[in-house]
Amino acid sequence: MNPTLWVWSMGAASEYWRSRKGFILAAIGSAIGLGNIWRFSWLTYRNGGGAFIIPYFIALIVVGVPLIILEFVLGNYFKGSSPKVFRKIREQFEVVGWIAIIDVFVIGLYYAVVLAWVLAYVGFSLTVAWGTVEGVGDLFNSLLGNPLLVGVTLAITWFITWLTVYKGIASGIERASLFAIPILWILSVALVIRGLTLPGSVEGINWYLTPNWAKLAEGKVWVDAFGQILFTLSVMAAPLVVYASYMPEKSELPNSAWITAFANCGFSFFFGFATWGIIGYLMQLQNVASPEQLGVPLGGGGLAFVTIPTAVTLLPGAPVSTMVFGTIFFVILWLAGYTSLISIVEPVYASFRDKFGVDRKTGVTVITLLSFILGLLFVFQPGLIDPVDFMAGSTNLIWVVFLEAVIAGYYFSLKKLRDYVNPYAELRLGPWFDVLIRYVAPIALVAILSYGLVTAGQMSPISAVVLIAIILASVVLAGMKWRGEEK
Repeated sequence: MNPTLWVWSMGAASEYWRSRKGFILAAIGSAIGLGNIWRFSWLTYRNGGGAFIIPYFIALIVVGVPLIILEFVLGNYFKGSSPKVFRKIREQFEVVGWIAIIDVFVIGLYYAVVLAWVLAYVGFSLTVAWGTVEGVGDLFNSLLGNPLLVGVTLAITWFITWLTVYKGIASGIERASLFAIPILWILSVALVIRGLTLPGSVEGINWYLTPNWAKLAEGKVWVDAFGQILFTLSVMAAPLVVYASYMPEKSELPNSAWITAFANCGFSFFFGFATWGIIGYLMQLQNVASPEQLGVPLGGGGLAFVTIPTAVTLLPGAPVSTMVFGTIFFVILWLAGYTSLISIVEPVYASFRDKFGVDRKTGVTVITLLSFILGLLFVFQPGLIDPVDFMAGSTNLIWVVFLEAVIAGYYFSLKKLRDYVNPYAELRLGPWFDVLIRYVAPIALVAILSYGLVTAGQMSPISAVVLIAIILASVVLAGMKWRGEEK
């Protein structure tokens, strides 16, 4: 479609995606993040290997895809950010939109710090700074205790993010996504090939995929599958809503959601072959019978900053091979996080644009500068990341998306949304969509939230403070007068 027609079709809005491809790649970039690389394959191994794919696929179909479709359609139908969308449904629901926005803003503060660690490790890999296997753990601990270095890499990360979002949708985010996502896949293919061709890789892949069917009888496995789908798809009632608002009214959305979901989940599954091929190689080198006997983390940040550097240090052809594949891994990790971080900044800016009429250059500059300054707290106190993430990155997202499904399902007409999108859909929405949004998704989300709160034990004071601060900020913002474009 001609870009000028896209502008005309969106009325007063002056920003748009140049192509559907750009929109989909940006949505995929929002979804693919750090968790795809260091969480999915660990969850698969822990929850029954190949058997885990069954509840994971079911969760994708009955909760993941419907929620992405819902966020795409809501954003496109109401043409705005989350506060504007929820306000249009019912004025008192605006506060829910602000909770989603303030929550993702908080996530961005510490997410960028983790990306700063990753960027530092790109440099460490180029010089094989850890030297020997024994130096791997020492280097990471040294990084955490070096706020000057992390502050510099954090500034670089935020500068690149600022520059991307500052340039706008077509010239900034779309152009970055068209570059970053293909590069991400190309580098991942190289790493998977290297992982699969290592001696002992088959043993690792077997641990990754061998089905343990008995695990399917455990409720925890199903909760993990549904929880991972929710988090990995960037279903946050914020980024995908705003991204879809930049599509013209007569756009194909349902199949775009399917493509986004399967590309994201396919990447997680595919990258697991690199991770577990490398773990299998380590198992053979150390002559151990199970991955736990390796004594290195099999998931989370420890996998990235300890296990992978340990493995690449022992690759044939070191130190050249260590430099090459270590650098590839951390570039992959940074690109995945970068495309997610820009999708955090954009909805925050769009919300203040909608309500207060803030222009992009001013809004994006203030948001990124403030994020950098507040993020320094996590640079100096990295131990704060876990309790803040428990509330902002896990608990809040679940109940906000639960409210999103309930509000759309019971306070607005899902049939109206279906009628709006179906004339242009490659895959039409039927009454099944209503059932999944009104009943299945809320029940699944309540189950995940309940299980998470029960197993997490007592909420820490820091987590409680984060929750209170997010709610108070959201109430204040919701109560302020609209000065921007509300129509």
